[in-house]
Formats: sequence, C-alpha cells, structure tokens
Amino acid sequence: MRTSIIDKHIFFETSITQIGLLSELFRSKSSRFSRELENWLSQNEQGLKKLGYTESSRFSILRNQLFSLKLQTGSQQRRQQLVASGKCLEQGHDILSNLHEPIHIKVTQGKEVVLQILSLIHGLPEFSKTQKETFNSYIRRLWNTIKSNEQFKQVAVQLQSVLPEVDILRIIAEEIKL
Repeated sequence: MRTSIIDKHIFFETSITQIGLLSELFRSKSSRFSRELENWLSQNEQGLKKLGYTESSRFSILRNQLFSLKLQTGSQQRRQQLVASGKCLEQGHDILSNLHEPIHIKVTQGKEVVLQILSLIHGLPEFSKTQKETFNSYIRRLWNTIKSNEQFKQVAVQLQSVLPEVDILRIIAEEIKL
C-alpha cells in the first residue's frame, strides 16, 4: 500500500517541530536532554521505518552513538556527552530536513493547484453539491468531474503526477467551501 504524501508531510513537520524543544533543553543543559533526545531518535527511527525509509537505520546509528557515550567515564564525561548529543540532534535534523523538503514542495504545489481549481469552479452548477450527496461522495464526484472536464483535464493529470489521488481528495475536502 502506498503511503499518503500528506501523512509523510505531517510526520516530518511534527518531528522537525520537536527539534525546537530539544534545542531548548540542550541550551539550558537540562538533565532531561539526553533522555528526550533518545526518545526522539527512537520515534523517528520507528516512524521512518513505518513509512518505508531506509534512513531509519541512520537514526539507529545515532542512538547507538549516544549509548556508547553513556558507557564512557572520565572527568569531562558530562560535557563530552552534551557536545556529542548536540551533534546527534543536528545530524537527525539534517536527515529529516533532506527527506522533508521534496515532500513539502509537492504538498505545497498540490494545494496551490487545488485552490486555483476550486476558485475557478466555485459557483458553477456542474461542480455544486446536491442535497442527496454525502460529503465524501461529493468530493469524489467533484474530482472525477474535474478530471473529465476539458478545461481542467491537463491540470488534473499534472496534479496526479505530483500527488496520489487519496491526497488530492484530502486536499479538496480540506479546502472546499460549500
């Protein structure tokens, strides 16, 4: 089964947002930072694995680096762990950002195209919802009408090359004004 690009987008947005909280813990040299970083790395490893990304193994490597740091002893152990943990956070951010960027572009472009189409068809009778239709059936019929309409056929094909149909329907449902 193909995973929704919007679901991937939401995963990356959520994970990248958490970096701000982790950075704050890092700046304050909180004792919770190491534990929270481990949880974040583990969540991203599992999330990427679930979404089918091989980059999940890179998060596993980062977690193992943190674990090996805990085993070290010495006079500057806490400082070394903090510096290395900060580097792990930075590397994790880079991985997520590189994976997220092309997805973010696709979702943004898809939303822009859908909004343009919806603004053009707003108020036209053939694209209006009937009293008998459920919202879901209306969204599906609306998309099928757009795909078969001569004026929008080419745009619909281009849109389908950027996003899977499930995401297009989801965007239409979120953005339509009845």
